[in-house]
Amino acid sequence: MIKMICRIFFCQGWPSFSQLRSNYPRYGSIGWDGLVNQEGLPAWLRGVSDKNTCAMRVSRALTHAGRQIAPGSCNWSGVRDSQRRPYIIRVGTMRCYLENQYGSADVTGSSESSFRGRQGIIVFQNCGIQAATGHVDLWDGSNCVGNCYFSACSNIRLFEF
Repeated sequence: MIKMICRIFFCQGWPSFSQLRSNYPRYGSIGWDGLVNQEGLPAWLRGVSDKNTCAMRVSRALTHAGRQIAPGSCNWSGVRDSQRRPYIIRVGTMRCYLENQYGSADVTGSSESSFRGRQGIIVFQNCGIQAATGHVDLWDGSNCVGNCYFSACSNIRLFEF
């Protein structure tokens, strides 16, 4: 009950879904190196072989919507942007961060229908995705703002906003 009241009144300082969406960089508009350069992320990120940007995109949406990402837990890699704001670059780290800061997911499942009509940050894990531990995105109630992986993943969690 307290968790629900806090979510209704944003006790934890979480941004609204519309704030997240307006600060989320679209996939067609910018790629890995462009996002690294635009946000002033460390230069070593330009040379990585796994250029999966999903956690960086959600990190950007959170930080630019006013949410401070608490560094130091969940195997955080130490990545910060040019304004010294922490960025999460791995799906598993993002899920751990959300669970530690927000609480358990509001909806879990593997069927798209379980998530219809709700909005928030969606985490896809146990997927057949090569070179990634899953995918994290924004879910608007009927579609992912970036990409969805309902058919490829068996562990899906939604943190509602």
